[in-house]
Amino acid sequence: MTTTDTTKKAPVTLLPGGSHLRIALVTASLAVTTVAATTVSAMSMGPGADYSAIFPPPWFGLIGAGLLGAAVLLGSVSPRRLAQTAAWLASLVLLGASGGVVLDGFRAFFAVTGIPAGDFSEVDVAGAIARASALGASFSAVLLARRIRMEARLGRSTVSDRSRRIVGLLGVLLCVPYPLLKLVWWLQGEDGAFAVGFPGMELVLFTVAAAVLIALTFKRTPGAAHVPLLIAGWGGGFTLLSMGALMVFGLLAQMTGLAASPLAFGDPARITLVTAVYGTWLLLGVALAAATVLYGEARPVRRPRDGHDETSRGAQ
Repeated sequence: MTTTDTTKKAPVTLLPGGSHLRIALVTASLAVTTVAATTVSAMSMGPGADYSAIFPPPWFGLIGAGLLGAAVLLGSVSPRRLAQTAAWLASLVLLGASGGVVLDGFRAFFAVTGIPAGDFSEVDVAGAIARASALGASFSAVLLARRIRMEARLGRSTVSDRSRRIVGLLGVLLCVPYPLLKLVWWLQGEDGAFAVGFPGMELVLFTVAAAVLIALTFKRTPGAAHVPLLIAGWGGGFTLLSMGALMVFGLLAQMTGLAASPLAFGDPARITLVTAVYGTWLLLGVALAAATVLYGEARPVRRPRDGHDETSRGAQ
């Protein structure tokens, strides 16, 4: 036996799949640890402010962390459908646990800048950190699920333009109900004890969301717009998903009497209407996230030197 034979060894692969799958597994593992630590801290400290009473309970985060941990373990052994399913479930639970993080951010802005805002500058610090961690972990769970799926379909044809157009069209339609409801309230004048102003910001934001959806579903987009579109799609999608989860949870809690709500919408029919309209936030968030996924996976396929098909950098 020669020296070459004794020293030449096969490379050791700690995790299955390509480098991007390994990165996704490591990122998800770190997310599990962060969510577990921040959630336990928030639960031990208790609510830091009254406004978070109607938010989803903190222990949601522990369930989501457990599911994501299971996805990491399954993906480390064999990145197949079961691991992908666990990752998608983890993203949904963690997203629910993050409900209210956007409001935490607004309150933190006033608290840090010192702009007079009364009680709105009070922040549930431990809860806000836990919710922000859950939102980040939800994003890492989605990326893990995507990477597992892409490893399974590596070398196959990319998604069809028809699928992208359908998601984009549904998303644009979902941009209509909420601004329309606010316009109706404005035309009706005062709503009980609340003076309803013209919903200019709502119209602008949902018009921007529709424009992003249209751009994500174009057959071809300029190369310079690739990264901004991904940022806008992921950022807008997860913001809408988090706020939608919060609003639907709060309204359902009011309807069932599980929690007190600072807003009273009157009769059950109106509560149902408002719940349905705010539910479009959730669906629009899903549409934005799905359009972003399909946009990335529809990027051109390149063939590296070793002859194996791989999706381009945009799909990673």
